[in-house]
Amino acid sequence: MVDCEECGKKLRILQGYRHPALGTKFLVCGTCFDKVNGDMERWRKFYLSNSFNVELSKLDAQAAWDKNISNDPLLQTWFQNLWNTLESNRISGVYSNKR
Repeated sequence: MVDCEECGKKLRILQGYRHPALGTKFLVCGTCFDKVNGDMERWRKFYLSNSFNVELSKLDAQAAWDKNISNDPLLQTWFQNLWNTLESNRISGVYSNKR
């Protein structure tokens, strides 16, 4: 059995979905998949809306964060969870170069 990467729920054989952000090694339950997939869609819209806007591309990263993400607690939480997961996996050696 495997645990859901987001909520820790136990997943049985052939149960769970590939994590939209972290890839095939990480599984999530259906509820968390819908939540993460929605967050990824919101990130895609944010990214595309700012990619082609010349005025916003002149801003530094902190200014872009302040303007677009600082007032969106769901997106902030998603980024924090993603960062924590990546950091914990880096520390535990999941992303090590050893094969």
